[in-house]
Amino acid sequence: MRNARSTLGLLFTTFLLLLVACGSNVSTSSRAVQITETDFQITSNVTSFTPGVHYQFTITNRGRVAHELMLMPKNEGEMSMMSMGNMDKLALAKVENIAPGTSVTLNYTFPASMANSHPQFACYYQGHYMAGMKLNVTVSSEI
Repeated sequence: MRNARSTLGLLFTTFLLLLVACGSNVSTSSRAVQITETDFQITSNVTSFTPGVHYQFTITNRGRVAHELMLMPKNEGEMSMMSMGNMDKLALAKVENIAPGTSVTLNYTFPASMANSHPQFACYYQGHYMAGMKLNVTVSSEI
């Protein structure tokens, strides 16, 4: 009986370790993207994305004022007459109040419906978009 419990315990432990290992493989399939915001520009080491792929965006503010990063479904233009609440409804994802000298992480997976589209990274804090804080990117066709 004791050997049976030991064997069951060993099998259970092995099973748990396999589950953890499988979970770890899922998280390592993320693709890292470095986005830098300055006063007043957005740059990224990746500008072409694939639907269904999990991206981990690290957004670093190298400017002297706070910025945001909004992932818009397309080039929406300036939108100065639109309320921030309505802009938020349009955004696919958003990170607010990125303080100077700090980095934040945003995880996002472009859905298949975004294939062959041209989203835009933007900062819509007052005057920032017009000063140049936008970056057009591409979501390629599905693989």
